[in-house]
Amino acid sequence: MQHLTNVVNSEGIFIDQAMAVFHPGPHSYTGEDLAEISCHGNPLLVSAVMDVISSTKLARQAQRGEFTKRAYIEGKLSLAQAEAVDAVIRAKNPTGLEMARSLLLDDVPQQLTSFCQDVQKIITEIEASFLTDEDLSPQLFQIGISTVLEQVSAYLDHAREASSVYDGINVTIAGLPNAGKSSLFNAIVGYPRAIVHDEAGTTRDVIKEHVSIEGLNFIFHDTAGIKTTSIGPEKIGVAKTIELLGRSDLVLYIVDSCFGLQPEEIQWLRYGKKAIVVMNKIDLCPPPACDAQEFTTVPLSAKFHQGLEKLLEAMNNAFTQDLPRVFLQRHIKLLEIAQASLGTCLDAIENGLTPDVLTIDLDHAFKALQALSGTELSGDILDSIFSNFCIGK
Repeated sequence: MQHLTNVVNSEGIFIDQAMAVFHPGPHSYTGEDLAEISCHGNPLLVSAVMDVISSTKLARQAQRGEFTKRAYIEGKLSLAQAEAVDAVIRAKNPTGLEMARSLLLDDVPQQLTSFCQDVQKIITEIEASFLTDEDLSPQLFQIGISTVLEQVSAYLDHAREASSVYDGINVTIAGLPNAGKSSLFNAIVGYPRAIVHDEAGTTRDVIKEHVSIEGLNFIFHDTAGIKTTSIGPEKIGVAKTIELLGRSDLVLYIVDSCFGLQPEEIQWLRYGKKAIVVMNKIDLCPPPACDAQEFTTVPLSAKFHQGLEKLLEAMNNAFTQDLPRVFLQRHIKLLEIAQASLGTCLDAIENGLTPDVLTIDLDHAFKALQALSGTELSGDILDSIFSNFCIGK
């Protein structure tokens, strides 16, 4: 039940009116007895109320993530669900928010638990062989390890894509000078953010903008035209473009339809994780056939916005929104450890090492997969996880 009360300091001076609510454990958020005080939002009043509470010596300011950490320790939330609380707060787009909500409601997917159990089973089989006189070949475990490795690797690929969808999809707009990169950038952003000029080489630095398209957050980078003979400031801009290409979730490679995609340009399409070829200037020339058949091609006139909707649709279709709930960086790093350890196991088998050697790397993989659910974690790791939370959560 809520109680309206006056907050006064030790001298009896009125500070503010506030609502006080008592949440008895174990039904509170943390599972412990909690008192919630709601005062007016003026920062001066909040500070004064906090001073009154601190002066009682009965309470202190919570550390980052302390409430959620206590909820985890008391068994109210799994570790993945506790991390999802922070993910819900930090989500920057509707799709990312829905991913965080799914993790908050449903915990780590059963498939990851299955990976952990499969690795544990292999370890048990190897250790059981130590108790017999039978000399087992490491190749007997090769199929089982390979199967788990394939499954973990596939899941990791999806998790990395999910992480990009949650954090924001990095898009690099690239192409030869004067292909129309800045015109397309302005068309997508919706206003003349970048300088457009008939003279080639106008863009020499990277220009960045966030745009939400059908629930996905795209981070667009307009870049300098790729020109191997560039010098001075233009050369620096080209170097930044090439660096960005390697870190891109999606490359929009702009081609002047009057010239078509040149054979030497195809290499740039493969720098990013995904790529779309944009045949620009179709208002001047019909788009020629594209030699890069493995990439989606969209004809477009950035100047007149013709074909822009089809491009945005193709961009959305490149990223499925039916993604796994594992998308946080801690989870991805643990999957990478498991993947690397299982790969080392297979290398050991190929090199003819004995089964007992395999258990070392298998144990590393098992502990990494186990840590996804929050079991067997040290206090230091827990402190590190919750230190990223905002104060009050």
